[in-house]
Amino acid sequence: MAEATTSHSDPRSEVSPPPDARRVGVWQFLVLAVIYLIIVQGMSAILMVGQGIAHGAPTTNDHLIRTIVLPVGLATAFTLVVVGYLGAWDEVFVDRRPVRNWLIAIPIILLVTVAVITNYPGLAAKGLDFTLLLLVATLMVGFGEELMFRGIGVLAFRSGGHSEFRVGLWTTLIFGLAHGTNIFTAGPQALIQVVATSGTGLVFYLIRRRAGALVAAMAAHGLWDFGVLSSQIDPDQPWPLVNGAAVALAVMLLLVLILRRRVAPEPPAAEPESSRNTGELA
Repeated sequence: MAEATTSHSDPRSEVSPPPDARRVGVWQFLVLAVIYLIIVQGMSAILMVGQGIAHGAPTTNDHLIRTIVLPVGLATAFTLVVVGYLGAWDEVFVDRRPVRNWLIAIPIILLVTVAVITNYPGLAAKGLDFTLLLLVATLMVGFGEELMFRGIGVLAFRSGGHSEFRVGLWTTLIFGLAHGTNIFTAGPQALIQVVATSGTGLVFYLIRRRAGALVAAMAAHGLWDFGVLSSQIDPDQPWPLVNGAAVALAVMLLLVLILRRRVAPEPPAAEPESSRNTGELA
């Protein structure tokens, strides 16, 4: 029996942006992504001058505001202006390409992992105000980064006529490489972050596809970062359960690898074989 699919419309009707939307090329997206990173990294560096606080160790409200809330807020405002200029709100925020129902396992695994790895004792010690600010900050990161990479990035590669496999692959790799800019603040460990974020980038892309909405990937991204960063709020007492995030990520990617040819439903039987998209993430 064929596996049920989501109720999204035929993907072939969604390849091109609406007539009133401006096109964005891949190279233009790359330029926009660089500007986004410059805003985040540059403003964070300026605001943290003389603070003497380690990167990725959100120990105070002030640190969260200086390194995440203000820089990401400004960068996100820039990205929203770009989407408004393009006139592609629907293309960016809605995904009507059909996928198999098994992909619901991806967000479920992710949410369970977040619930398990979150450092509840550490957050309780920090207080409600810090916990809520950390949640807001990470959700802002999820909103801004997903809008740029799984929003404008996906739009750019789709508009260029790339197969959905290449759309997922390239936006994932670029997302991972973008985190290499943390080498200026985090040192060589940023290279590990590049590999890890490439994996999570693919997960967020698949969540966008399964939910049919970018906001689902935004929420998943923000909650994942919340769980991971909660493990770093006390540099002297690392939260060991965060290692479970790596295990869960490996499980999700292994699941995708095993079922990679069952992401999208089969094309209609009447469709010529030569016109089918053979990419695994079609």
